[in-house]
Amino acid sequence: MGVSRRTLALQTGAIAAAVALAAAGCSSSKSSGGSSNSGTGSGSGTSIADRNSVNAATVKQGGKITWTIEKTVQDWNPLTSLGNTFDYAQTTNGIYPDVYIPQPDYSLVLNTDLIAGDPVVTNASGSTPQSIVYHIQPSAKWSDGTPITADDFIYLWQAQNGTNPNVDVASTTGYSDVASVTGSDNGKTVTVTFKANQPFSDYKSLFSSILPSHIAKQHGDVAASFTWLDANSPTVSGGPFEIAPGGVSADKSLIKTIKNPQYYGKPANLDEVDFRAITDSSQEPTALANNEVDGIYPQPELDLVNRVKSISGVDYHLNQGLQWEHIDLNLRNTAFGGPANADQTAPAKVALRQAMFTAFDRQGLVDRTVKQFDSAAAVLNNRMVVPGQPGYQDNVSAMYPANGDLNKAKQILTTAGYKGVGSALVDPTGKAVPAFSMRYTVGNAIRQTTCNLFAQAMKGLGITVNVSSTDALGKTLAQTDAQHQWDIIDFAWVDTPFPNSANQPIYTTTTQGNPMSNYGYYSNANVDKWLADATVNPDQTAREKDLNEADAQVTKDAYTLPLYQKPTMIAYRNTLGNVRDNPTQIGPTYNIAQWGLKS
Repeated sequence: MGVSRRTLALQTGAIAAAVALAAAGCSSSKSSGGSSNSGTGSGSGTSIADRNSVNAATVKQGGKITWTIEKTVQDWNPLTSLGNTFDYAQTTNGIYPDVYIPQPDYSLVLNTDLIAGDPVVTNASGSTPQSIVYHIQPSAKWSDGTPITADDFIYLWQAQNGTNPNVDVASTTGYSDVASVTGSDNGKTVTVTFKANQPFSDYKSLFSSILPSHIAKQHGDVAASFTWLDANSPTVSGGPFEIAPGGVSADKSLIKTIKNPQYYGKPANLDEVDFRAITDSSQEPTALANNEVDGIYPQPELDLVNRVKSISGVDYHLNQGLQWEHIDLNLRNTAFGGPANADQTAPAKVALRQAMFTAFDRQGLVDRTVKQFDSAAAVLNNRMVVPGQPGYQDNVSAMYPANGDLNKAKQILTTAGYKGVGSALVDPTGKAVPAFSMRYTVGNAIRQTTCNLFAQAMKGLGITVNVSSTDALGKTLAQTDAQHQWDIIDFAWVDTPFPNSANQPIYTTTTQGNPMSNYGYYSNANVDKWLADATVNPDQTAREKDLNEADAQVTKDAYTLPLYQKPTMIAYRNTLGNVRDNPTQIGPTYNIAQWGLKS
């Protein structure tokens, strides 16, 4: 699906550092109830406030189901740039606990299985820095009997605070503002103290996917152990499920998780949830119809939606959520920018990027793809927030018309000194503009269409774009200059409810060898300042202004082009209870312990 940004969720795309902001809006459709005759779910008008109770049911104890993911699991640490992938995280949501759990209505709920009472927050005042005190439940423990303690919180902070360049981390946002994390009361009390004058407004985004520090310590220092946790499936669990013995198939396409008998909270209803990777989304309805899987969470497209509608005994839902599709440029490519950040601002290179985005017909793309099955689909004109979230405004269409403008794009290039416009483009120095590689996730028909349409539009400028797929989006994105794998890429960010801090790791200047979630190495000092201010400014209006200033600058710099707010789709057997869409970065397995077979 895409990348989780903000916990980068590369949901066949990505999940980056989780940071959130309360949001409101409406879903595009709702289920009309169970049926044994055909798939049900069409309708409209479900408010976001109703999403948390969809498919609420009394369920039985026991049973086994198989859930679909769209990627074979290559990485197991959701906090690394490689593991920060939506589908991977679906398998670990029931294993690595979070302090706060995003809900389908974008609200946040404290994980009271893990934390006893609300964290005590002391706001910054004068010389007194902001602090947070968490009380871990006395009974909270890992499945091997080791208590969950402040050591686990300290480990997450040490890995994500940005002080060690050897740690592959998806984001340092929030953690880099922390001066210390200490434990007391035999490790069951955690005190987080922020740096002086560095309060963090989105503190509820911190300490998600808590990892077992006692296991990490067996595998080297922080950098080495963080990598080891990414390369190896979880050996212990702090959640309601655990990996079954021998539960990971050789090709990592089948992950068997079973109820954690040592879980300290309310036990899971199901005995087993298996995750089966189906990398070709067109095969998901077939697997559901043939009873090979019990639920799917595909990226919807017209034929797939129609096929799901025809399956008996299945409920489905389409929602507008926090996922959005976009095209990014790799600014390390010398035609777009180059190894030095300063090269990104060269007028001719900016002009090339702007012309490419100007020429693309985003509205035509929407009309040919997502609007065919979701009437609410529309061109997106903001990167920082989606419609329904506070502060949304159009910062894009004035430069890049929704319908595209080929003549305007050609004029941009001509004015900048390019030759061969519309035939074989040559830059102002006389060098031919190279052919570009554009990547998309294998098996994703809409992304393939997007790339093909983009390549076709670029022909009108005299630019060649070669389209190819990738079956490892996280690895493809997290490239280095020595492992150049893309010039242009189409994927989705899966947002959290925290735009103030979630956007920072995506657009903030980063080092050449450690792009975090800024995969295209974008750099603008003003954007750095605006996004930094959004994480600390106590005034909501000022934070919204910061985000929109940053967004307008990214538009001008032509680094990434927003396409549309992605519809999410979930389909499952109507015998399952408490399974529902969660269109935030955490996805539908956010409440996996509550899933069950209806009584």
